Amino acid sequence: MKNTLGISILVLTMVASVLCTAQNNRFNDRQQFRRDFANGFQLSGHVQLGLPQNEFSEVFNGYPSGAAASASTPLGRSGLFRLGAEFAWNSMGREKSAVELFNDAQGIIAGDMAVSSDVHSYHGFLRFSPFEGGFRPYFDVFAGWRTYTTDTEISYEEVDGTVISTTEEFSRDATNSYGYAAGLMIGLSRHLFFDAKVQVLRGGEVNYVDQSTLIIDAAAEINYDIRITETDMLVPQLGISLVF
Repeated sequence: MKNTLGISILVLTMVASVLCTAQNNRFNDRQQFRRDFANGFQLSGHVQLGLPQNEFSEVFNGYPSGAAASASTPLGRSGLFRLGAEFAWNSMGREKSAVELFNDAQGIIAGDMAVSSDVHSYHGFLRFSPFEGGFRPYFDVFAGWRTYTTDTEISYEEVDGTVISTTEEFSRDATNSYGYAAGLMIGLSRHLFFDAKVQVLRGGEVNYVDQSTLIIDAAAEINYDIRITETDMLVPQLGISLVF
């Protein structure tokens, strides 16, 4: 009986030792896993392409391209959630055309008119990022606003060769903006990650200049049509993230 009890105690001791060793190894592996890839403050840069959706795709013929930059920080020690902000710029197009202008000294002269339309986005976001290490899928919800601006630059050359150029912002509108995104970060090194995501942008109505209707008369008066539309877009992004 004593031998059986002794053997049982020995077996239980060995099993407990193995379990403790395995648990300690898992803990050490997890600690090493955490050390291999940083999970602190993050800076990201992306190139992006806007794909107009719904009403916006029927009104606007094009794909606004641009770039985005964001920063985020973990909420709490777990790192499951992050709080951040993102700024993005997209070009809705740039056109340059020859025009005739009236100059008091020279009469009717040749000039150039360049028109550019841009979108600027300002968003705050909350990110759910459940994994650490080199493979990090994540999900964002965000809200903010977007501005739509159109600038025109008119230039011509004086008799003495001097180039006269004037720039005017003749359209600016803003709308609320919100949505969600899904993304994936893949570790390239401890601090550097490949970062890809797709945003689903929703927005209210906005007024913007239809560049195809722009004309300028001899008195340098610019005439154009205004389009009114909601501003839903699908925005794929590719870039890199630095994590500290």
